[in-house]
Amino acid sequence: MRFSKFFTATLSLAVLFAPLAAISLLMPHVASAQNLVSGEITGTVSDASGAVVPKATVTLTNNDIGVKTVTTTSTSGTYRFPLLRPGSYKVSAIAPGFGTASRIVIVDLGQVTPANMQLAVMGKTEIVEVAAEAELIHSESANLSTTVDSKQVDLLPNSGNDMTNFALTTPGVVLSTGGGYGNFTSNGIGGMSNLYTINGNDYNDPYLNLNNSGSSNMLLGSNEVQEATVVTNGYTAQYGRAAGTNMNFTTKSGSNSFHGDAIWNWNGTALNANDWFNTPLHPGASGRPHAVSNQWAGDVGGPIIKNKLFFYYDNEGIRYVLPSGGPVYIPSPAFETAVINNLKVVSPSSVAFYQKAFAVYNGASGYSAAVPDANPGMGCGDIYNTVTNPDGSVTIVSSNLPTITDLTTACALQFQSNVNNLNVERLQAIRGDWNLTDNDKLNFRYKGDRGVQATSTDPINSNFSANSVQPSDEGQMGWTRILNGSMVN
Repeated sequence: MRFSKFFTATLSLAVLFAPLAAISLLMPHVASAQNLVSGEITGTVSDASGAVVPKATVTLTNNDIGVKTVTTTSTSGTYRFPLLRPGSYKVSAIAPGFGTASRIVIVDLGQVTPANMQLAVMGKTEIVEVAAEAELIHSESANLSTTVDSKQVDLLPNSGNDMTNFALTTPGVVLSTGGGYGNFTSNGIGGMSNLYTINGNDYNDPYLNLNNSGSSNMLLGSNEVQEATVVTNGYTAQYGRAAGTNMNFTTKSGSNSFHGDAIWNWNGTALNANDWFNTPLHPGASGRPHAVSNQWAGDVGGPIIKNKLFFYYDNEGIRYVLPSGGPVYIPSPAFETAVINNLKVVSPSSVAFYQKAFAVYNGASGYSAAVPDANPGMGCGDIYNTVTNPDGSVTIVSSNLPTITDLTTACALQFQSNVNNLNVERLQAIRGDWNLTDNDKLNFRYKGDRGVQATSTDPINSNFSANSVQPSDEGQMGWTRILNGSMVN
């Protein structure tokens, strides 16, 4: 466990480099315009015979926020719409002498989605081709990637709603067994070699190069996720710095319609089976250890100005009681008496100190239910001397242990602790999107995470328990601008 957290305040590099990235879009089509925070639609417009249609008008409409973007096909009949946020779009094409063709296209994060259009001659029925499914194979990129869309984020089983669990749906990714050093490994590469980003920003904890996390040591925030993409061989330019998996998240935003959700997950002692080791090996254990988890999430988003300005707010958190693990051992009255009698002989000045120490053990909440340990001589240590007799029996020869007559007398008592500790974490995120012009898109996001980690729970006295306050803040601002050829020239 990490006992401290760090403060993060980041400014998306998209703010600084968006103009350069936009200029690159004007280069030949070998340049790629999808990146960590966006996707791209490209295609060819042709007629019924398969001949390309130059100078056709192609209109792209975002089905969530209603924003329209218009372009024309090149002399080879091709078109492209770069730097698109993931979601559903309608693409329509029309040219002089032809009717209109349209289709629905799903844009995935970091992928180029092909959308070829075929126009019929004027006078024929308009062609409407609906393809609401995302492309299964992305032939425009050699990256091996798996996309988890918003529906899968909502429906996939996810213990604790840890965002990194989505990677386990990807071929080659398995649960890490590295003792806390990474949640998963990819194709045999260690969990400390993975790179996490959210809306394009680095999302790694710099201390151990693991996924960022709060007091729960989980990467919470799945209710805010619109889409996650897991790239297991990120060799193209937008990926880097890590040899393992690149896991990229994009967050939800507002749209032209108000939307929201509310989620509550509960798990308690009554739903959990008792640990088999509690009773057979430790007769003093009674009942199931107390364990309760409450996790909630809720969000709301919508328009401030239709087609122009949108807001989104998310609130998530978790509170869970950590049960104590295993039996707790304390000195038996016979052991305490033996030690005090011993000290009266060898170190009288230490008697008062040991009496106070034993009083702490005797004040444990489970003391009244403690029973002698089943193992003879358990806890006696080396405070006595023994001699093994020819018949195999053992005789205690120390004269300072009058209360312990043989090894069947336990020096330790044991009980199943009912002491627990509360771990809490809460995060809030707010995002705004502003379609300033057809070519300028602004967005900002802030997330605050507050929590107290139950780092350790002492079953004897709560004064020895350790709790760690772990705050974290992050901020992002992005500006996307597409420059036309005249401006560049």
